[in-house]
Amino acid sequence: MSQGTKKQASGRKRAFIAGGSVLGIAALATAAAFTDWALLDLNGSGGFGGKENAYNIVVSAGQESSVDTVNTWVEANPDAETVAPIVGAEALIPGGDPLYVNLPVLNESVSMKSTLSFVLENTTVEDPANAAENAAYAELMRFEVAQVDDASTLPGSWVTVSPVSFGADGKTPTVTLSNLDPEAGSVIVLKVSLVEGANQEATNAANGGTTSVQARFDGSSID
Repeated sequence: MSQGTKKQASGRKRAFIAGGSVLGIAALATAAAFTDWALLDLNGSGGFGGKENAYNIVVSAGQESSVDTVNTWVEANPDAETVAPIVGAEALIPGGDPLYVNLPVLNESVSMKSTLSFVLENTTVEDPANAAENAAYAELMRFEVAQVDDASTLPGSWVTVSPVSFGADGKTPTVTLSNLDPEAGSVIVLKVSLVEGANQEATNAANGGTTSVQARFDGSSID
């Protein structure tokens, strides 16, 4: 190698060393920089959701005339509560006077509104010895539904345009009721009657029959 070549290589070596020294200084400068951070707990008013903000529908089996007079609200979910006694339930006559049942319902939620719907189901336990009479009796049953704040007097209007009956699935058509505000409720008045059959034979077929009826409320939370 010539002397000129040696000098050129030596120059490159010094350049690399100098360059490495510059990079090292930059690294030291970065490591010595100031740093900081910030944290925010997004807890809303005590956190998102929470048991105290839970959505919940409760009912009363006491047949009270208004929400304010209800003694005890119950969940009735998953097990049904029994509404009893219902005055006149054992003495309905085809074509006779109806009876009325008050069913208070409350949206217990403190922050959410609720939709509300209502349906009745024939829950009669099968009895082979009385199956024909029971089926005939259920066919003659008719129902009307009203939603009121005060059921101490009979409703002036009904949500159901005309009386409804059990369908082939053993249920009445679902009745859509008015929404409930948070911590607000209403009384559902159920009008129950027996109509006369298509002929006297059809009416007589229901004699001695019985029908067990279960009411179901469904709701969902809304803004």
